[in-house]
Amino acid sequence: MDRPSPAPGRRAPPLSPDGLVAGYVARMPAAGVRETIVLPGGPRLYMLLGGAGDARLTRRGRRSDLLPRVGFIGPTTTIAQLDHGDALLFGLRLRATAWATLFDRDLSRFTDRIVPLATIDPVARPVVCDPGAGAAAAFAPWLAARCASGHARDAVAQRIVARIDASPRTSVAEIGAALGLTPQQVSAACLHAFGLPPKRLLMLRRFVRVLRRLLPDPTATGRVLWEAGYVDHSHFAKDCRRFLDTSLHGIRQRLGDGGDPL
Repeated sequence: MDRPSPAPGRRAPPLSPDGLVAGYVARMPAAGVRETIVLPGGPRLYMLLGGAGDARLTRRGRRSDLLPRVGFIGPTTTIAQLDHGDALLFGLRLRATAWATLFDRDLSRFTDRIVPLATIDPVARPVVCDPGAGAAAAFAPWLAARCASGHARDAVAQRIVARIDASPRTSVAEIGAALGLTPQQVSAACLHAFGLPPKRLLMLRRFVRVLRRLLPDPTATGRVLWEAGYVDHSHFAKDCRRFLDTSLHGIRQRLGDGGDPL
């Protein structure tokens, strides 16, 4: 499905990194941190500074080949662990609609994959940064270059996410009806912009939004679950097993050092 384009002779409005980034992560080897939990969810970038260069990703017991120093993590459908040894890790989480704004490529090609940054952005300059400057400063040049490219915002992707967030109990059929799209068009739009089929996108977006709210605040469980469209605790526990291979308590224990997941 074609993406909306700016009017002929006009450039798209300037993009702001603030509207593209959901959060940053910095994991310091000096604190004894040698791995970072990668939660299920949308695309992310990372860079490794220093260390032996032997980073690998473990997902459901399977260990990857050596990872690139600067990489792109496509949408992930299960929890994973990025072992980076004594390297400093900077990470960036993109907002759900950021991919369709930054690139005109099918994101589903990279679902559950890690590739060098140059694979998605061949003109990206080599990353050179001061480890003491922080994650935001490390990714700032790349974000500025992408924002300057003048891509149009993907109106369909924006509306799909807005619909899901406004009505957590919505269905794929209701999204299509609200947007005037056939089921095939909804599926094509979701795979292209989010890397996931529509039903999986609905489930995963709801789950991850709740999970990231509950991890720092275990007392808010009932209210947060109901607002997100979960029927009860067992409904959410089932999704925990599906996406995390453990319970909410189990994932809190894995994050016991207080470090933020990517």
